[in-house]
Amino acid sequence: MPKSLLAPKIKSILDEAIAAELFAGHLYRHIANQLQRLGYFGAQKFFAGESDDELKHYQLHADYQNDRGDVATIPDLPAVREPIKSLRDAIELGYATEKGLGDKYASAYTQCASDPMTQQFLLQFLEIQRKSIGEYGDCLSRLDRTGDDECGILIIDKELGGD
Repeated sequence: MPKSLLAPKIKSILDEAIAAELFAGHLYRHIANQLQRLGYFGAQKFFAGESDDELKHYQLHADYQNDRGDVATIPDLPAVREPIKSLRDAIELGYATEKGLGDKYASAYTQCASDPMTQQFLLQFLEIQRKSIGEYGDCLSRLDRTGDDECGILIIDKELGGD
């Protein structure tokens, strides 16, 4: 069995990132299901895709830890009970989640200063979060412009689904 090349502190930081990615995937699947119930089928598709992306991010972490002679720890995930009553609720929660992930990755990058390989690995997640936060922020701005007009909201919903 290979010896881990990750210091315990670095391993812990990476496992925290894994927990955050898996929770985000879990949350986004919940949001997708809630949006389907509300009839926002485009946003449902968008959040289902977001959930899939978070699982891909987890796999990148798992592969990295394996490459460094370790194994990713899969945490218990708390139940998701966030009520989603509107498209705005979903987008605001998505924005807050992505912003939180961005903050976690920025902190992780700084804390991994003693391990330049891990810092290099984490850079991709900082870029992913930068883009994602911007995308959610743009969507919130567009929702603001609708003035909560249902027709405008339905157009945004359709666009979120890629139509």
